Amino acid sequence: MTAFEFRLPDPGEGLTEAEITEWHVQVGDEIEEDDVLCEIETDKAVSDVPSPCPGTIEDRSVSEGDVVDVGTVIVTIETENPPRQQVSGETEPETEEPEDGAEESEEAEVEQAVQDVQEERVEAASAPEAETDVTKGRVFAAPRTRRYAREENVNLSDVDGSGPDGRVLQEDIDAYLQETEPERVERAHPSVAIESEPVEEDESRSTRRELSGLRGTIAENMTRSKTIIPHLTSGFEADASELVALKERLDGKHDVHITYTPLLVKAVVPALKQFPIVNASIDDTTDEIVEKHYYNIGVATHTDDGLIVPVITDVDTKSVVEIAEELQTLAEQARDRSIDMSALQGGTFTVTNLATYGEHRTAGTPIINHPEAAILGIGRIRRKPVATDESTVEVRQRLGLDLSYDHRLIDGAVANQFMEFLITGIEDPDLLLSRI
Repeated sequence: MTAFEFRLPDPGEGLTEAEITEWHVQVGDEIEEDDVLCEIETDKAVSDVPSPCPGTIEDRSVSEGDVVDVGTVIVTIETENPPRQQVSGETEPETEEPEDGAEESEEAEVEQAVQDVQEERVEAASAPEAETDVTKGRVFAAPRTRRYAREENVNLSDVDGSGPDGRVLQEDIDAYLQETEPERVERAHPSVAIESEPVEEDESRSTRRELSGLRGTIAENMTRSKTIIPHLTSGFEADASELVALKERLDGKHDVHITYTPLLVKAVVPALKQFPIVNASIDDTTDEIVEKHYYNIGVATHTDDGLIVPVITDVDTKSVVEIAEELQTLAEQARDRSIDMSALQGGTFTVTNLATYGEHRTAGTPIINHPEAAILGIGRIRRKPVATDESTVEVRQRLGLDLSYDHRLIDGAVANQFMEFLITGIEDPDLLLSRI
């Protein structure tokens, strides 16, 4: 038997630490390979950590609530089949003879990985601010470092790191800010400094909890968006009679449930192609407009922990049925927090359904998912009296739509034209079909 010390794996996306939110095993438990050991939470998501081998839990090195660096030993497993890296103990399993140099190469990689983790811990002790690693042209940053850089509107790749192997420390960001201050003052998109004020309360009748995890990330993203982007929201209304009929026909012909959301996600693409500025972004680090000639549509999804925006990529190449199937899968993964981080990135435009969880909402002001330029809010379809000519009033099905857009990029006239183009497709499925 071998005592295998299992280290916290890299969650990806440049994250260097995670919180142990829940243990699923106890000391003495017998486990199989891929059994869930624990649940971890990063700034981006909650995910399960599976066991890399079968065996018996000998020791848990960290507790629930601990924030642990990547590479830290979190659990020791007594096993007859340990992975070939990170093995500790007195006995070694019998294995096939490796090729010449293979064993030395693996040992060197493990030794270097352990050395990197140890160096990070030493630096963390001398500099409370978390640092980043710059490897192969990419910047790998701890959540606190990235947050500090975002708050100061600094692109970490522009900062020269003074730590070992080019690691960027907070003082490097501060030095960069001092060097570029004259240029930054002249920028068209300055950050707004707001002095924080404590909340007055009756402590005997109130409770406090930390604004962290997903809710903290949401708060940070919303604040950044409203601070940087001058929002303007315009309301519109479309005749939904043909859309309702189309939805019912499709829903009756396919196993997957077709809702209005995948239909509108598909319908928005021709409008984005016709008005590419709505699918663009402003790069605030270079003062450039980035026009994106691909169509990755985010769909805001409510979860018990807060709002998550899964992204359906290359919508222009997918059918309504494919979009509905993918949306259903992503929404389920978002709600149980098993969604992959890559599915939350790369959006160019967002759609949010304002009609769910209530019947009385009539309008809204969706907040743009920075750095996108616009977001479309979909209201509830309602029956309303409509004057069809000078003397006739009919009760028709009407769909409310709210478009929030970055007024630095999109003028009101362009927003109106974009929405008129979209609405003509909603009201006439034959016209929409000819566009897609």
